[in-house]
Amino acid sequence: MKIVAFSDLDATLLDGETYSWKPAERAIEALHQRAAALVLVTSKTLSEVGPLHEELGFDDPFVFENGGGIAFPKGSSLREHLSLGKQQIGEFQREGFTVLALGTRYETLVKSLAEISAQIGATLIGFSTMSNEEVAKATGLPLEQGVRARMRLFDEPFMIQEGSKSLESEIQGAAIRRGLAVVKGGRFWHLMGHAGKGKAVAILLEAFRKRYGEVLSIGLGDSPNDFPFLQLVDIPVVLGKPSEAELDSSLPEGSLRYDAPGPKGWNQAFLDILATL
Repeated sequence: MKIVAFSDLDATLLDGETYSWKPAERAIEALHQRAAALVLVTSKTLSEVGPLHEELGFDDPFVFENGGGIAFPKGSSLREHLSLGKQQIGEFQREGFTVLALGTRYETLVKSLAEISAQIGATLIGFSTMSNEEVAKATGLPLEQGVRARMRLFDEPFMIQEGSKSLESEIQGAAIRRGLAVVKGGRFWHLMGHAGKGKAVAILLEAFRKRYGEVLSIGLGDSPNDFPFLQLVDIPVVLGKPSEAELDSSLPEGSLRYDAPGPKGWNQAFLDILATL
């Protein structure tokens, strides 16, 4: 049986303040020992995730920009097991990875966010209008990582100007009328033109089953934009303490809850799960 773990990054595998995964080192090593797959599923960019993917030492694909793209390392055997039906999906090479493009391109999203902002009469501050320094400050990232966070392909993170929170439903409606979607992440809202993390994980999960047969899937996340892919796995895990409003019917019944956020909770969850197998 192949163990396949799908994991969010910020405030899940990575600490929400330090962005370190080191407190999860024991669990990472345990997954390596069992030849498990670890698929990162994140709002981060390809440029951000690539170095982390190499550091963790797994050779599995990863999902970036909230499901806008799937990146396959060179030589990945999983690519040939994808079943995309009649979908017209672009594919290109970027930073040493083969990228499967599931989302609307970034230039269109930037233009649409400006239109939505003007339409509803509220300032929506996207990464495209922020400097590298402003993004680094807003995310708590070092400047170099802030630069990587702005190298976007399929997803525009944005903040709603203080005092405009009541316009959230209006923003959602304006996005939908343009064939786009707005989702709430841990720190930012995201404008995107694809089906989110759930669609990308569904594609990969089917590929893993074709490649390995029997698969035990585990999913870990901490915020509402993780819930769609948590619904697809055998063992869903929610870390930290989402608000009751966030823990609605979209959360799968039987989800494991760990109050400890970030890599400490991640580490404990995996050690507990692996101990039962």
